[in-house]
Amino acid sequence: MNIERQLSLIPINQLNAVLSCHNLGPFKDKEKVVEQVGILIHTNKISLDSVKATRATMDLTAQIPDDIRSQIVTATNQVSTAISNVHKVQEVVERLVDDAVSKNQTLHADFNSLSRRLNAQVNAIQGVDYDVVKSAINTEVSKLFDEFRTVATPEQLVEVAKIIPSTTARLAIDVFGDICHYHFKGEYVDFSNLSVDVWNDPGAPALVDDYNFNPQHLHQTLIALDDPLPDNLWLAGERGTGKTEFVAQVANRLGRRLFRVNFDEALERAEFIGGNTLENSNVVWKPGIITQAIQHPGAIILLDEIGFARAQNLAVLHALCERSPHRSIVISETGQRIPVASHVVFFGADNSNGHGDNSGNFAGVRDQNTAFLDRFSFTLRFNYLDHADEVALIAKRTTLPVDACETLVRFANVAREKARAGLLTQPPSLRQLFAWARAIRKGVPVSIAFENSIVNKFPGDCESELRGIFSATIDVDSLKSFLTKG
Repeated sequence: MNIERQLSLIPINQLNAVLSCHNLGPFKDKEKVVEQVGILIHTNKISLDSVKATRATMDLTAQIPDDIRSQIVTATNQVSTAISNVHKVQEVVERLVDDAVSKNQTLHADFNSLSRRLNAQVNAIQGVDYDVVKSAINTEVSKLFDEFRTVATPEQLVEVAKIIPSTTARLAIDVFGDICHYHFKGEYVDFSNLSVDVWNDPGAPALVDDYNFNPQHLHQTLIALDDPLPDNLWLAGERGTGKTEFVAQVANRLGRRLFRVNFDEALERAEFIGGNTLENSNVVWKPGIITQAIQHPGAIILLDEIGFARAQNLAVLHALCERSPHRSIVISETGQRIPVASHVVFFGADNSNGHGDNSGNFAGVRDQNTAFLDRFSFTLRFNYLDHADEVALIAKRTTLPVDACETLVRFANVAREKARAGLLTQPPSLRQLFAWARAIRKGVPVSIAFENSIVNKFPGDCESELRGIFSATIDVDSLKSFLTKG
């Protein structure tokens, strides 16, 4: 096979790269490029092997306006450096193919470092259309990842998705439906056209399609999340008012990974931050759930029942929850500094607003440190659903007739008032009403279902009060007649 024929099989970008090293080209015509490279080979200035080994470069000149083409020539060295850095992305990806899991912690830092260097070097080029350069670089990176997808395993693709997530800009109404509006003190607020980022994370929580969003809470939450350095939110309200599910369903709609930490008095720092452990007779440090979560871009971290946590255990979270580009944690056991990834946000959920429990109904709820509370920009107060909405939701979830659900909710609302007055240690939750309704619907006698789902779940000193409320609000025969009609 003659030299020209072999050259014709090599991509034109690669041949133009050879010519550019000799201050020739580039040419758009493939035959012209082959001819010029052939002359260099025949005159012994280069060899065919060196041509094959040359990396292809992007044809930026074809994309750049004529009025700045001359300036690009003077910036060739700087652009070449930037493009060579892009090739490092390919090297990182190739290493990930060999061992994706073991290197996933360092890949994110490498990629961010590379991105910063590229931005600094490209921005240093005077007189260049930066949008064109950025577009060309993004195209090259996209091409590299397309090649990676053809050889990567599903597990490796998941690892890459964790490190370099892709987001899609959509309107709030397209993501959350026709609930993106509300009235407040005579003012009509419509946030239907608010742009939100959907992260497409395969590990996002499952959908609960009948979850009833409070539009005011949703609006404030979407505003808080609309920044690479988001505002943390504190959710306050009695148990069963939907705080945890609110966070889960926001995460679902936005395609973001949810990491949930359930706090109690016994939870130790090592369980959520990490600690030393024995592995094959060696002491190794293992990260806890929060340490893993902060390295996942776009993660939502729910600090559930945080009012029960001890102050000394929360102190380590101050630096993580700070709204600062420098937010990070230093692992005392290893000296490693772990920064918080972009768009990571913290939600705190508690029965109180962080200032303890004045009702006496939530034993163990602590008054939080003011400095810690200041790290949560907004506090959303959750209440039980409106009577009609709660009836409709129980009926939909359990298929119990609406009239029967009406009776259960009437009982619950009276019991909740008693709890607020301090006559019950806690109010009946929506979960308990679901359980009671399901048991009745499947044939368990009303009173037995009441015992198992309500009475037996409360402290003994609440029993007489609960039975009194039951007698005052529920006519068993009428409720059974509703089942017959249903």
